[in-house]
Amino acid sequence: MSQLPKTDVVIIGLGAAGGIASYVLTQAGLNVVGIEAGPYRSAAYNYDHQLDEIGGESYRNQMGEPKVNHEVPTWRPNAKAPVQPPPVPPLLMMNGVGGTSVHYTTQSWRFRRDDFKIRTETIAKYGEKALPAGTAIVDWPVTYDELEPYYDKVEYLIGVSGQGGSNPFESPRKRGYPLPPLREMGFRTLADQGMKQLGYHPFPQPSAIISQDYDGRPACTYCGFCSGYGCWNNAKSSTLVSAIPKAVATGKLDIRPNSRVMQILTDNGGNASGVKYLDDSGQPQIQPAAVVILSGYVYPNNRLLLLSKSAKFPNGLANNHGQVGKYYLSHSYVGVNGLFSGKRLNIFNGAGGQNAVMDDLNGDNFDHKGLGFIRGATIQAGNGTLPIASSSSIPPNVPGWGSAYKRWLHENAQSVGSVLAQQETLPYETNYIDLDPTKKDPLGVPVVRLTYDFGVNEKRAGAYMANKMTEILKAMGAVQTWPSFPPIPIPINTHAYGGTRMGDDPSMSVVNKYSLAHEVPNLAILGGSTFCSTTGYNPTETIEALAWYAADNIAQNFNKIAV
Repeated sequence: MSQLPKTDVVIIGLGAAGGIASYVLTQAGLNVVGIEAGPYRSAAYNYDHQLDEIGGESYRNQMGEPKVNHEVPTWRPNAKAPVQPPPVPPLLMMNGVGGTSVHYTTQSWRFRRDDFKIRTETIAKYGEKALPAGTAIVDWPVTYDELEPYYDKVEYLIGVSGQGGSNPFESPRKRGYPLPPLREMGFRTLADQGMKQLGYHPFPQPSAIISQDYDGRPACTYCGFCSGYGCWNNAKSSTLVSAIPKAVATGKLDIRPNSRVMQILTDNGGNASGVKYLDDSGQPQIQPAAVVILSGYVYPNNRLLLLSKSAKFPNGLANNHGQVGKYYLSHSYVGVNGLFSGKRLNIFNGAGGQNAVMDDLNGDNFDHKGLGFIRGATIQAGNGTLPIASSSSIPPNVPGWGSAYKRWLHENAQSVGSVLAQQETLPYETNYIDLDPTKKDPLGVPVVRLTYDFGVNEKRAGAYMANKMTEILKAMGAVQTWPSFPPIPIPINTHAYGGTRMGDDPSMSVVNKYSLAHEVPNLAILGGSTFCSTTGYNPTETIEALAWYAADNIAQNFNKIAV
């Protein structure tokens, strides 16, 4: 094992969060080593990402093969239950420079002001009794107004298409999106009309896909191979094609791909001193650093902290208050299909980023009195579902195989459209992440175990949203509707959160508002693991804004933070 020269900052994971942080820090003149478990694909990566629904990554998660696929978390619904297969097959991330921003759906949301003050806002409107039993709802330590400039910076750096002001529920923004929305498609038009007929306020979904040529990249071609696939012409605004090339151009970023961090090291005072990792040939190396940034997915973030034990931290790094792994969250989805007889919807065209979306039933944008639950969901409808994926969208009265199934598909496959709710879930004391006592990865390292289930709040909200989406589909002209995705927990999810929650109180959180660990002040933790709540929105843009906010603080105060 060799000890390498000390660097200013080492970043563990160069995905959405790590990619933004590397850009901000190198622009500030700091030397950064980025250690990534997967490969470093070039920007021209159409060979790596097949436009093939069978061979593409969306089904087999080929991009998770270097690491993620071999350390899938285990799950149990509660602490008294045995580990068991999850109710929904694992939805996994990937490995590689750019991370999941390479193949994500591109929904690029800002949270609203009230999303950062859920506890305060709920109690003010409905009283403390409205908080569901067993929840651990807290306000975030950071506000929308503090993050707004960083949302703006992210949108203009990577390239986001949208229409500011089209959502009547959005919080104020200093300027509009850098690019207009993606073009409208037929099914989105139907959804827009149906939602408006019921008094809702649909708008074009903001998307991290460039609708026009931008920053040297060509505009989207609407090929259909988008969510779950890499973009063949770099129109998808991943950090791989936006932030990271600019960081590399400074000469200050040293990317070490196909390398796996095994432990975050600490000195005698308990400060982070660097990392121990396996390089691309499997050889152990020590990379000293003045500041360590942990910016992986929720599961590896928690796992690495729990594995990084020392005399100062016998229960895992930054875990002397027992907060690492607590308050695990996973988004929920509820879907309803509709049959539009005689219409060719062509939903396989275009991207999921072209959705019509409504915020009317999200957060606290509607009156919850008497409903038996709090918070809500974004509701969306659009394109981007490829033919094989849509072949399972059949009514319950149609067989799932055989001649009747084929006949129904022949007559109706082009006439089925879906409306989806992305539902906010709440944090509970009983939902958490720890190390599995028996299951290990191929290197003999324990994987994480998820203890996770829904509360009554989530079940009631899911049923409510299903009814509303049925109404929307009928208003759109559907002659038949049926559930496509029931309101059930998704324990292992691409939209996972928590375990290193941010807050002002070290006894209730792991990091502060700047994502610096309370117990290890030169360790920053980035990504969804720091989230206090899920909201009804996709996490990526907020992950990126928080990463910029955190990196900006490190750059401005480096001499105070660094060890």
